Amino acid sequence: MNDLEIVSSKGVLGQKIGCITLTKNFFEKIKTADINDKALPFSFTEFQDLPIQYMNQVHGTSVGVIKEFSDEPIPNTDALFTKSNKVSLAIMSADCLPIALANAEGTEIALLHAGWRGLSAGIIQESLKKFNPENNDLKAWLAPCISQNKYEVGKDVYKTFMDLDQESKKNFKEVNSEKWMFDLKAEAARVLKKFKVQVSQSNYCTYTDDDLFYSYRRNKTDERVLTLLWRKNV
Repeated sequence: MNDLEIVSSKGVLGQKIGCITLTKNFFEKIKTADINDKALPFSFTEFQDLPIQYMNQVHGTSVGVIKEFSDEPIPNTDALFTKSNKVSLAIMSADCLPIALANAEGTEIALLHAGWRGLSAGIIQESLKKFNPENNDLKAWLAPCISQNKYEVGKDVYKTFMDLDQESKKNFKEVNSEKWMFDLKAEAARVLKKFKVQVSQSNYCTYTDDDLFYSYRRNKTDERVLTLLWRKNV
């Protein structure tokens, strides 16, 4: 059994940016742990003063611009953008792809919830519009999501992407005339690279790595792991 509690971006977004995915093991541990317990998997002191901004995810393309923390989740939203270092952005997921974005200076960040619907509708493009257009040096980290060999989709999904861009074809493996295996992460990376974004990624699969992640495709669970993105006060 893998007892990993955190999957980290490991600085690929820059030293001024923190980004982690908290696994099933973290949530099992936190149920019984004291928040001041030094054995916890990461230091709460790093962002214990940063409230966590959630959103009500709907597989759309709306991007919430966060100037200050709201007690209520941002409604009907699938990406959050901020320049603030006083809030942590959050995504709940159980197969969909969390995408973290940051500029080189670490002054602008965004966290995206990307399933096939959001990708095809343009969630990446809409999020990139929020960044200062004069700064074209952006970085992305693709957090754990379902892998291609576990993500079967139908003709409707395949046709949606083919109608948008034939280059997407390389990210589909045909099973038969009605079914394909879709590489969600590779498609996101393809789109990001078209906009000159430097892409890094986690190689975990939320379906296969069942001791670490919840997976809706695997067992129709309502539980989710949490990905957090924040600007460090450095």
